[in-house]
Amino acid sequence: MSSAHFSSNIIETELKYALTKTEYNILKKQLDSFPHKTQLQTNYYFDSLSLRLQTKKIGLRIRTSGSNPPVLTLKFPKPSKKSLITSLKIRYEYEANLSIRETKDILAGKKRISTLSSLPLEILKTKIQPALMNRLINLGSLQTQRTLYRYSHGQALELDQSKFFNQKFYELEVETTTPRKTDRLIKKIFTENGIKYRAEKISKLERFLKEWKKQKKT
Repeated sequence: MSSAHFSSNIIETELKYALTKTEYNILKKQLDSFPHKTQLQTNYYFDSLSLRLQTKKIGLRIRTSGSNPPVLTLKFPKPSKKSLITSLKIRYEYEANLSIRETKDILAGKKRISTLSSLPLEILKTKIQPALMNRLINLGSLQTQRTLYRYSHGQALELDQSKFFNQKFYELEVETTTPRKTDRLIKKIFTENGIKYRAEKISKLERFLKEWKKQKKT
C-alpha cells in the first residue's frame, strides 16, 4: 500500500520552447532580476523494455526534488483540435506523493511500481493490460536544474537546463490558462533579447527514450 499523501488530476496546458546554451544564458541574465528560486529535479522514467507505454503515448515517472516529497506522475495527451500555437502541449496529468522509503525501494528494484496504490496507477490500469503493469521498470533518469521565475503580472516562467547520458539541452516552459496571450508575451521577450522562437517539438521523456534506445543498441 502506498503512503500517498495526496492525489490530483488536471489538464496540463503548457508552452515549451527550445533554447541554445547561449540563449539560455542570455534569458537567465535577463530574468534574474525577477524573484526566483532554483531546484535540482531528477525524473526517473518507467516503461517496459519494449517501450509499450511510449507506443501508447503514455508517460510514467517518479520525480525527486530536494526536500520535497517524491511525486509519481502519469501523463498522456488530451484529444483536442490542432492549435496554431506550435509550442502548445495539452495533456492529462495525474499525480500522487510517495514516501521516501517506498521511492527508494522502487528505484533500487526491491519493489515494483505496479504494487503502489495511487490514482496515477489506477488510471494507468484502465489503459493497459495487467501483464504490462508487471513489466514496468525504471529505465533511467534525467536531471533538470529548474529556475522558476515570478515574472510580471504573476506569470511563472520555468527555465530548464537538463542533462542525461552526458548530453545537455535547454528549454523554457510555461504553464498557462491563456496560451495565446502567454505565447505573445514569450515572443516579445525573445525578440527583445535576440532569441530565436523555436517551439519544442518533443518532451523530456521522448528525448530521453530516443537516446535510451541508442544506448541500448551499443
